[in-house]
Amino acid sequence: MNAPILSVRSPTAIARAVELLQAGQIIIIPTDTIYGIAVLPDHTEAIAHLYEIRNREPEPASPFLMAGAQYMDVLARPTRTAQRLARSFWPGLLTLILPPNPGLSPALRTLPVALRAPNFPLLLPLFEAVGGFLFATGAACRGEGPAITAREAAALFGDDVGLILDGGRAPFGIPSTIVDCIPDPPTIQRRGVIPEEKIWEAAGIAPPREVK
Repeated sequence: MNAPILSVRSPTAIARAVELLQAGQIIIIPTDTIYGIAVLPDHTEAIAHLYEIRNREPEPASPFLMAGAQYMDVLARPTRTAQRLARSFWPGLLTLILPPNPGLSPALRTLPVALRAPNFPLLLPLFEAVGGFLFATGAACRGEGPAITAREAAALFGDDVGLILDGGRAPFGIPSTIVDCIPDPPTIQRRGVIPEEKIWEAAGIAPPREVK
């Protein structure tokens, strides 16, 4: 049975999403980059199932989407460089990898965390209702491109999730830029829309020299 597709603009849909998340179910959410697949971070069985239905190995860093930069301290131990980058690019198209906050549950603090605050105001009511953040990664399966519409997400995961929130076509349609802020200097782990020179400028560091 395919999951229902409801508009993210609907308060009823948000209430239903919260109900399902609290019951340990998986939902699909729209963002500014691609659609995401999300659970509450304290539901470890749901996290394991999330990776199972994506048919992918877990990421090397636990992925979170947040309402805003104010939740970075809750989930991570921010570096000075990360704070500079967050001020420049959040909300938006940048994911930052950081050491986990020691206060996270043991299951989550075994890995670094990958944090992003999407520039998608329609998600804010959902974030506010669940405490400000979700464990969420891209709605993509191995061998398939990422979902950039609710219908594409339904084709990939409609039989495995409880609800799909429809926010229209994802504005950018490609995953975010990822910067690993754990090493000094930081490294770009995945290139995206943000030009590299803008990242180094915002971080206040010289760009790495190319090896010839």
